[in-house]
Amino acid sequence: MRVQQPVRDRSMSLWQSAVRRTLASHDLSHDAKKQIEHGVSLHAQTAERGTPLPEIPPGAAAPSPATLGIAHASKAAFDALQAHQNGDTQTHKSLFNTLSDLVSKYSTWDLAGWAQCGAYYVKYYVLAHLPPTYHDWQVHAPANPNFGVIDYRLPANARVLMIGDWGTHMPDNAALVRQAIRTFKPDAIIHLGDVYYSGTVEECAQNVVDVIDQIMKALPGEKRPAFFTIPGNHDYYSGGAGFYQTISKINSGVAGCTQQASYFCLRTADHRWQFLGMDTGYGDRNPAAQTAPGLQVHESIWHKDKLDTFPGSTILLSHHQLISANETLNNGKRPYLNENLCAIFSPYFDRIAAWYWGHEHNFVVFENDLKIQDGDPPLKKGRLLGCSAYEETLNEDPYEINHPEARFIKDMPKLSRSTWKTGAQDFYNHAFGILDVTPDKIIATYYEYPSWGAVGGPTSDPQIGKPLYQEDLTYARAETPAQAIA
Repeated sequence: MRVQQPVRDRSMSLWQSAVRRTLASHDLSHDAKKQIEHGVSLHAQTAERGTPLPEIPPGAAAPSPATLGIAHASKAAFDALQAHQNGDTQTHKSLFNTLSDLVSKYSTWDLAGWAQCGAYYVKYYVLAHLPPTYHDWQVHAPANPNFGVIDYRLPANARVLMIGDWGTHMPDNAALVRQAIRTFKPDAIIHLGDVYYSGTVEECAQNVVDVIDQIMKALPGEKRPAFFTIPGNHDYYSGGAGFYQTISKINSGVAGCTQQASYFCLRTADHRWQFLGMDTGYGDRNPAAQTAPGLQVHESIWHKDKLDTFPGSTILLSHHQLISANETLNNGKRPYLNENLCAIFSPYFDRIAAWYWGHEHNFVVFENDLKIQDGDPPLKKGRLLGCSAYEETLNEDPYEINHPEARFIKDMPKLSRSTWKTGAQDFYNHAFGILDVTPDKIIATYYEYPSWGAVGGPTSDPQIGKPLYQEDLTYARAETPAQAIA
C-alpha cells in the first residue's frame, strides 16, 4: 500500500485530511509522519470496504506491527469521536482506553495528537455539511452566459498538457508535471479534478498551487503555462472552498487566465476549438447519495449555450465518467452509463471531437464512434485519463471488464507495471496526455510515467519515454443554423 491512499468515503477522507493537517504541526521525523499516514490509510481502506482491520500479529513484517498498530489507534480515535458526537459515553470511554493502550505500545504519536485530529475533523465535518461553494452564472446581475469563458485565447497552434486525479503533492506526480513542462513546454495545463484527501484549503494550497510554484522555480527560463481545473468528488468533500481558492491564485500573473467558476470554456484564437470543462464534483460530494452525478440545472444551460453557439469543434472535459467498463454507475438497465450526463450531451456528439474524464485511476481508450443510444450521434472518442498521480495495484486489475457495452479499441495499449515497487504491492504507471492543437485537428499523444509514491523512488526525475498511444482528434462541426450563420 502507498503511504497515501484515497477512498471514496467522505468521512474517512475528512479524517485523513485531519490527520495530515495535524502532522504538519507536529515535530516528528519524516519517517514517523509517513508511518502514521500509512496506518491511517490502512484504516480508511478497510472502513470503506466494511472489513475489519487485521489483528496485530507479533513479529509481522508487512504491514509492520507499528503501522498496523497505528491503524488500530486511528480506528479507536475515530470511533471514540463518533461515540462522543452521538452522546454514547460508555463506548467513548471504552474506546479511549483502547486508544491509550495502543499509544503506549506504538508510541510514534501521543494522545494529544489524536485529540488534535479530532478537532480538525470536527471543523472539516462542519464545513462539509454546510452548503458548498458554487459560482452560478445566473445569479450574477445581469446573468451573463459569458461568465466562465476564459479571456485568454490559446494560440491557433498550441500545446496542452492533460492530467487527471493529480492533487497529491507526492514526489512522482510532481516529477511527471516537471518533466512534461521541461520536455513539451505546454501553453496550458488542464486538470480533470481531485485534490486529496478532501480538498481542504490547506491541501489545495500545498498539493496544487505550491507544487506548480515550486516546479516553475525549478525550471528557470521556462514560460509558466496557464492552469485550468475542474473539481472532482474529493474537491468537494470539505465544501469546495479549497478549490475556489486554487482557481483564484493559480494563474496570478498569467494575463487573462483567471478562472471564475468550477466550469470553464477555453478557446483558441482562431475560434476553431474550445475546451469545455464541467463540474460533476458538486453532485458527488456525498458518495453515499449518488454514484453518477449530473450537473446543476443552470450549468447545463450554460454548456448547451456554448455547444449551440460556438462555430468550431469541442473537447469536452469532466471528472466523472460518461461510461465505464469497470465500475457500476447506476442500478438501472445501463449500469455502465452516466444517464444524467448522457441526457445533456449526447445530442451534441456530432460537434464533440473527444470527451476526457478521470475518477477511475486508469488509462482507457474506448472504441471510436461508440454508439450509445438510438437517435443520437455516436461518441467520437471517449478517453479515461485519471492516473496522473494515483494508480491501481496489479492485483485489483482496473482493466477488468464488468460492462462489455463500454467497449475498448482493438488491441488497446495498457499501462505497464511500475519498475519502482512500493512495499509489498505492485502498481501501474501514471499517464498523461499532450494535445497538439492545430486549426484542422488535434494530435493527442499519451505517455506513461513511473510511479513510486513517497519512498523508494529514483534519485532524480526519470525521463519521459516513447508514446504509449497517439491519435488524431478530427475537427467536428455541426451544421446547425446558429453555427452556419457564425
